[in-house]
This record gives sequence, structure tokens and C-alpha cells, in this order.
Amino acid sequence: MACAGITIWGGLVRANLKAGETVALVGAGGGLGHLGCQFARAMGLQVVGIDARDEGLELARSSGAHVVLDARAGKEKVVEEVKKVTNGLGVDSAITISDAPGAAALGCAVTKMHGLMIQIAQPPEISIPWPELIFRDIRVHGSLISPRYEAQRMLDFVAEHNITVKTNPFFGLEEIPHLIELAHSGKMAGKGVVIVDEDEIKREKERRGLK
Repeated sequence: MACAGITIWGGLVRANLKAGETVALVGAGGGLGHLGCQFARAMGLQVVGIDARDEGLELARSSGAHVVLDARAGKEKVVEEVKKVTNGLGVDSAITISDAPGAAALGCAVTKMHGLMIQIAQPPEISIPWPELIFRDIRVHGSLISPRYEAQRMLDFVAEHNITVKTNPFFGLEEIPHLIELAHSGKMAGKGVVIVDEDEIKREKERRGLK
């Protein structure tokens, strides 16, 4: 939560949406995205999850996205499907978490005119067609993390709404190459975690009365 959680939380805070409004998460089935789906749904938002991997689509669905769309269908098709569930307008705000080529452009394309796209992903370059900015007046804000008071708000929210992290545990530092291999394969659902001291994890669970 101290990394992925506060990062996606900050994006949702900057989107400044009200319950009942719509948000699209581009990259909804990743480590940040599946937390974003849970946060957004618990905030009362209508959540559109977009991903380009079977594992990501399933995780977005199980994490609470109301609508799940496969980016592999192409931008035009995704925009068409988003408009079907937003009265032809597009979402109120999109949050781009994926650093795939075209992700930022897709985030803008599914956003309604005069809407806001929050850019969290950090690819080497971001390309957005100029009509999105000029003809459709899409605003783009960058977002990294949040201040301490927002971290506390997030932790309180996590506890209140039982937000959980889907993890892929690897035991021992020697397993880091395998974690990297899984991450690069596109097959990872959720966050990769390296457990250095498994005995300490067990002791901590015992101290806290956890199973």
C-alpha cells in the first residue's frame, strides 16, 4: 500500500470525482490497477476497467470493475463500448496506469469532452493526438504519489472497505530473476513480492493473531 496503493489513490484524489460518476482505468488488471478498481468502486464510482491481457481482464473483473474491456480490440472499439455505458459521452475521468504505446491516447479517447485524464504511467514518451487536447478539450494531469495525510486517509479507507492486494510471492532474493521474468511475460496478475524472511512473516502473523 505504501507504493502502489498511495500512487493509485493519489490519481483518484486528483480526478476529484463524485459518487455515481464514471472512471476508466487503463491498465486495470495490474498491481496499481486492481487496487484502483477496488478503491473506485468503494468510493461509489462506476468503474470501467481496460486491459490488454487475459490475466489483467480477469483481475479487473474480480476487483470490482463494473465493465471490463479488452484493449486488444482496438481504440475505436473500446471507445464505442465505453460510450454505450456512458450515454454516448465517455467517462468523466480516465486514469492511465499502463505504459504501453497508445495507452495515454486511449485514456484521452474514452474520456468525455472537457474531461480529465490522469497520467500515472511513466513511459519514455507519451503521445496524444492533438484533436483530443484542442477539439475535445481533454485536460491531462500528471500524478505521482500523495502527502502523508492522504496516506492516512487511504489506510483508513483500506481498513473500512477491506481493500486487498493480489500478490505473487517469491521466496528468497535468488528468486528475483524469476519474478522479473514473470513480470516481463505479461502473465502476472497483481503485485510481485519477494519474501526474504519467511519465518519472520509467520511470527508477525502469530503476534497479530492472523492465519
